[in-house]
Amino acid sequence: CAAETGPAPGTGAGSRCLGWPMEWAVWFGTGALGSWIIGGKEVKPHSRPYIASIQLDGRHVCGGFLVWRKWVMTAAHCVIPRHSPAVRIVLGAHSLKYQEASQQIFSIRESIMHPHFNARTVHNDIRMLELNTTAIFNQFVKRIRLPKPNTDLPPGVVCRVLGWGDTSNFGTIPTELMETKTTIVDRKICKALWVGHVNKDMLCAASLNSTLQGVCSGDSGGPLICGGRVHGIVSFSGQRCGNRRYPDIYTRISKYISWVHDVLKRF
Repeated sequence: CAAETGPAPGTGAGSRCLGWPMEWAVWFGTGALGSWIIGGKEVKPHSRPYIASIQLDGRHVCGGFLVWRKWVMTAAHCVIPRHSPAVRIVLGAHSLKYQEASQQIFSIRESIMHPHFNARTVHNDIRMLELNTTAIFNQFVKRIRLPKPNTDLPPGVVCRVLGWGDTSNFGTIPTELMETKTTIVDRKICKALWVGHVNKDMLCAASLNSTLQGVCSGDSGGPLICGGRVHGIVSFSGQRCGNRRYPDIYTRISKYISWVHDVLKRF
């Protein structure tokens, strides 16, 4: 999505993707290839201790979540270079308006994109970030459990998605962590709505409410939480944030457990 070589997912059907080369994604953080929470509510401060804010020059550009003491998972389309002094990962945050005492700030030692990530189709949209030092677990910073390998979610399962992304289609940016409920959509229906751009390595979810709810610019890389585990990574959404006509698309983490373990062994 947003690649220079070929159409974006949902072209002709209103996909919300970057209008620039994929390599610019982390710098602009727009589109829901780069998504933010719309129609959500502020969470209780520090009640989601696994959430990570990936920042460029102090500005939130992508979400992520802590899966091991030194590893944050995010989307591959969030192009995050290692060893860049301009990029940092913030754990233990609720408000991004100021630096809270609970926050732990890291630089990136390694940025590992899935080797088969396709910027045009957004397949295999998963990335692992190694922190420069180990996170200290406490009430503000904890890891989130991954799903069991190849676990799938049936239609109707209610999940939660959270982030610091846009809270409207007009670029309203929150400073506090936001969350909304979303419901898993049948993959066959989702594939038809997205004109074939959805595969078995993705999850689809949408709000059952008539109001707009879902992800929007800035939430990319954030977690889809179902039953206490993280099952998805925010990948892309429709042109109009929270529009049920085009369900939000998430990377299905359970399909990548073996790759994640391989990364942990190699680094």
